Amino acid sequence: MNSYERYLKYFKSRLPRRSFAIEAGSGAVMISAPHSVEQTRAGRIKYGEYHTGVLARMLHDETGCHIIYKSHNKHDDANFDRTSPYRDALIDFVKQNGVRLVIDLHQMSAQRSELIEIGTGEGKNVAADPAAVDELICCFQKRGFEKIVMDGNFPATYQNTVSASVSRECGIACIQIEFNTRLLSNEFRGCRYSDVLEALKEFIVLKDGINK
Repeated sequence: MNSYERYLKYFKSRLPRRSFAIEAGSGAVMISAPHSVEQTRAGRIKYGEYHTGVLARMLHDETGCHIIYKSHNKHDDANFDRTSPYRDALIDFVKQNGVRLVIDLHQMSAQRSELIEIGTGEGKNVAADPAAVDELICCFQKRGFEKIVMDGNFPATYQNTVSASVSRECGIACIQIEFNTRLLSNEFRGCRYSDVLEALKEFIVLKDGINK
Protein backbone atom coordinates (compact mmCIF):
# COMPACT_ATOMS: atom_id res chain seq x y z
CA MET A 1 0.00 0.00 0.00
CA ASN A 2 1.54 3.32 -1.08
CA SER A 3 1.27 6.58 0.86
CA TYR A 4 -1.68 7.83 -1.23
CA GLU A 5 -3.71 4.69 -0.48
CA ARG A 6 -2.66 4.56 3.17
CA TYR A 7 -3.60 8.17 3.87
CA LEU A 8 -6.86 7.86 1.94
CA LYS A 9 -7.80 4.84 4.04
CA TYR A 10 -7.03 6.85 7.19
CA PHE A 11 -9.33 9.73 6.28
CA LYS A 12 -12.16 7.51 5.06
CA SER A 13 -12.19 5.43 8.23
CA ARG A 14 -14.48 6.53 11.02
CA LEU A 15 -12.39 5.31 13.90
CA PRO A 16 -12.71 7.52 17.00
CA ARG A 17 -9.88 10.05 17.12
CA ARG A 18 -9.21 13.58 18.26
CA SER A 19 -11.02 16.21 16.22
CA PHE A 20 -7.91 17.39 14.37
CA ALA A 21 -4.16 16.95 14.21
CA ILE A 22 -1.25 19.35 13.80
CA GLU A 23 2.03 18.04 12.46
CA ALA A 24 4.76 20.61 12.95
CA GLY A 25 7.43 20.93 10.32
CA SER A 26 9.61 23.82 9.28
CA GLY A 27 9.49 26.83 7.00
CA ALA A 28 7.06 29.67 6.45
CA VAL A 29 4.16 27.74 4.86
CA MET A 30 1.36 25.80 6.55
CA ILE A 31 -1.22 23.57 4.86
CA SER A 32 -4.76 23.30 6.21
CA ALA A 33 -7.38 20.66 5.35
CA PRO A 34 -10.47 21.45 7.47
CA HIS A 35 -12.82 19.16 5.52
CA SER A 36 -10.57 16.09 5.24
CA VAL A 37 -13.24 14.00 7.01
CA GLU A 38 -17.00 14.32 7.05
CA GLN A 39 -18.26 17.53 8.61
CA THR A 40 -21.59 18.61 10.03
CA ARG A 41 -23.06 21.93 8.94
CA ALA A 42 -26.39 23.12 10.31
CA GLY A 43 -27.17 19.59 11.46
CA ARG A 44 -26.48 18.00 8.07
CA ILE A 45 -23.53 15.69 7.47
CA LYS A 46 -21.50 16.67 4.42
CA TYR A 47 -19.26 14.37 2.44
CA GLY A 48 -15.62 14.35 3.48
CA GLU A 49 -13.06 15.92 1.16
CA TYR A 50 -10.69 13.06 1.88
CA HIS A 51 -8.11 13.80 -0.78
CA THR A 52 -7.32 17.20 0.74
CA GLY A 53 -6.10 15.38 3.82
CA VAL A 54 -4.04 13.07 1.64
CA LEU A 55 -2.48 16.09 -0.06
CA ALA A 56 -1.69 17.75 3.27
CA ARG A 57 0.08 14.69 4.64
CA MET A 58 1.97 14.05 1.41
CA LEU A 59 3.12 17.67 1.33
CA HIS A 60 4.33 17.37 4.90
CA ASP A 61 6.24 14.20 4.05
CA GLU A 62 7.84 15.63 0.92
CA THR A 63 8.49 19.28 1.84
CA GLY A 64 8.49 19.30 5.63
CA CYS A 65 5.84 22.02 5.79
CA HIS A 66 3.56 22.45 8.79
CA ILE A 67 0.09 20.93 8.42
CA ILE A 68 -3.25 20.81 10.21
CA TYR A 69 -6.11 18.53 9.21
CA LYS A 70 -9.40 17.24 10.56
CA SER A 71 -9.18 13.64 11.74
CA HIS A 72 -12.68 12.99 13.11
CA ASN A 73 -16.10 14.57 12.70
CA LYS A 74 -17.14 16.07 16.03
CA HIS A 75 -20.44 17.36 14.59
CA ASP A 76 -18.70 20.56 13.53
CA ASP A 77 -17.51 22.43 10.47
CA ALA A 78 -14.16 24.15 10.94
CA ASN A 79 -14.71 26.28 7.83
CA PHE A 80 -18.14 27.57 8.81
CA ASP A 81 -18.94 27.48 12.55
CA ARG A 82 -18.88 30.74 14.51
CA THR A 83 -16.39 29.23 16.95
CA SER A 84 -13.93 26.48 16.07
CA PRO A 85 -11.20 24.74 18.11
CA TYR A 86 -9.55 23.89 14.79
CA ARG A 87 -9.28 27.53 13.72
CA ASP A 88 -8.20 28.61 17.20
CA ALA A 89 -5.40 26.04 17.25
CA LEU A 90 -4.32 26.99 13.73
CA ILE A 91 -4.19 30.70 14.58
CA ASP A 92 -2.18 30.01 17.74
CA PHE A 93 0.27 27.81 15.84
CA VAL A 94 0.74 30.41 13.09
CA LYS A 95 1.49 33.14 15.65
CA GLN A 96 3.92 31.00 17.62
CA ASN A 97 5.86 29.45 14.73
CA GLY A 98 6.54 32.25 12.27
CA VAL A 99 4.20 30.98 9.56
CA ARG A 100 3.85 33.57 6.78
CA LEU A 101 1.39 31.82 4.44
CA VAL A 102 -1.46 29.35 4.94
CA ILE A 103 -2.87 27.31 2.07
CA ASP A 104 -6.36 26.01 2.86
CA LEU A 105 -7.27 22.98 0.75
CA HIS A 106 -10.78 22.06 -0.36
CA GLN A 107 -12.45 19.73 -2.82
CA MET A 108 -15.45 20.47 -5.04
CA SER A 109 -17.87 18.15 -6.77
CA ALA A 110 -16.75 16.18 -9.81
CA GLN A 111 -19.90 17.47 -11.51
CA ARG A 112 -18.55 21.01 -11.69
CA SER A 113 -16.95 22.23 -14.90
CA GLU A 114 -14.21 24.17 -13.10
CA LEU A 115 -11.07 22.26 -12.17
CA ILE A 116 -9.27 24.70 -9.86
CA GLU A 117 -10.65 27.74 -8.05
CA ILE A 118 -8.56 30.06 -5.92
CA GLY A 119 -10.36 32.02 -3.21
CA THR A 120 -8.76 35.21 -1.94
CA GLY A 121 -11.66 36.89 -0.15
CA GLU A 122 -11.73 39.22 -3.16
CA GLY A 123 -8.15 40.15 -2.35
CA LYS A 124 -8.66 40.79 1.36
CA ASN A 125 -7.24 37.46 2.54
CA VAL A 126 -4.00 37.86 0.56
CA ALA A 127 -3.37 41.56 1.20
CA ALA A 128 -0.19 40.71 3.11
CA ASP A 129 1.29 38.95 0.06
CA PRO A 130 -0.74 39.64 -3.10
CA ALA A 131 2.05 38.31 -5.35
CA ALA A 132 1.49 34.84 -3.90
CA VAL A 133 -1.61 34.29 -6.02
CA ASP A 134 0.18 34.86 -9.32
CA GLU A 135 3.07 32.69 -8.12
CA LEU A 136 0.65 29.88 -7.28
CA ILE A 137 -1.15 30.14 -10.63
CA CYS A 138 2.21 30.01 -12.41
CA CYS A 139 3.06 26.74 -10.66
CA PHE A 140 -0.20 25.23 -11.90
CA GLN A 141 0.13 26.61 -15.42
CA LYS A 142 3.61 25.13 -15.79
CA ARG A 143 1.94 21.74 -15.48
CA GLY A 144 -0.70 22.46 -18.06
CA PHE A 145 -3.59 23.53 -15.84
CA GLU A 146 -5.74 26.14 -17.59
CA LYS A 147 -8.83 28.23 -16.87
CA ILE A 148 -8.08 28.66 -13.19
CA VAL A 149 -11.01 30.49 -11.60
CA MET A 150 -10.51 33.34 -9.13
CA ASP A 151 -13.11 34.16 -6.43
CA GLY A 152 -15.98 32.48 -8.27
CA ASN A 153 -18.24 30.06 -6.41
CA PHE A 154 -15.85 29.76 -3.46
CA PRO A 155 -14.30 33.19 -2.76
CA ALA A 156 -13.66 32.62 0.98
CA THR A 157 -15.33 35.92 1.86
CA TYR A 158 -17.40 34.51 4.74
CA GLN A 159 -15.82 35.67 8.01
CA ASN A 160 -15.71 32.20 9.57
CA THR A 161 -13.80 30.48 6.81
CA VAL A 162 -10.30 29.36 7.69
CA SER A 163 -8.83 31.77 5.15
CA ALA A 164 -10.69 34.84 6.38
CA SER A 165 -10.08 34.02 10.05
CA VAL A 166 -6.35 33.34 9.71
CA SER A 167 -5.62 36.38 7.53
CA ARG A 168 -7.63 38.65 9.84
CA GLU A 169 -6.23 37.37 13.14
CA CYS A 170 -2.62 36.77 12.07
CA GLY A 171 -2.04 39.49 9.49
CA ILE A 172 -0.70 37.01 6.91
CA ALA A 173 -1.86 35.79 3.52
CA CYS A 174 -4.16 32.79 3.37
CA ILE A 175 -5.17 31.24 0.06
CA GLN A 176 -8.14 28.89 -0.29
CA ILE A 177 -7.87 26.36 -3.13
CA GLU A 178 -10.80 24.28 -4.38
CA PHE A 179 -9.84 21.26 -6.47
CA ASN A 180 -12.33 19.37 -8.59
CA THR A 181 -12.56 15.81 -7.30
CA ARG A 182 -11.77 14.58 -10.81
CA LEU A 183 -8.23 15.91 -10.39
CA LEU A 184 -7.56 14.19 -7.07
CA SER A 185 -9.34 10.84 -7.13
CA ASN A 186 -7.89 7.93 -9.10
CA GLU A 187 -11.46 6.75 -9.62
CA PHE A 188 -11.59 9.25 -12.51
CA ARG A 189 -9.80 8.98 -15.83
CA GLY A 190 -8.83 12.64 -15.61
CA CYS A 191 -7.05 12.25 -12.28
CA ARG A 192 -3.93 14.43 -12.10
CA TYR A 193 -3.07 14.02 -8.47
CA SER A 194 0.67 13.87 -9.12
CA ASP A 195 0.61 17.14 -11.08
CA VAL A 196 -1.38 18.87 -8.33
CA LEU A 197 1.05 17.59 -5.70
CA GLU A 198 4.10 18.72 -7.68
CA ALA A 199 2.64 22.19 -8.30
CA LEU A 200 1.96 22.68 -4.60
CA LYS A 201 5.41 21.38 -3.67
CA GLU A 202 7.03 23.88 -6.03
CA PHE A 203 4.95 26.71 -4.58
CA ILE A 204 5.84 25.79 -0.99
CA VAL A 205 9.56 25.64 -1.78
CA LEU A 206 9.31 28.98 -3.61
CA LYS A 207 7.57 30.73 -0.69
CA ASP A 208 9.94 29.25 1.85
CA GLY A 209 12.83 30.67 -0.15
CA ILE A 210 11.25 34.10 -0.41
CA ASN A 211 10.45 34.25 3.29
CA LYS A 212 13.93 33.26 4.52
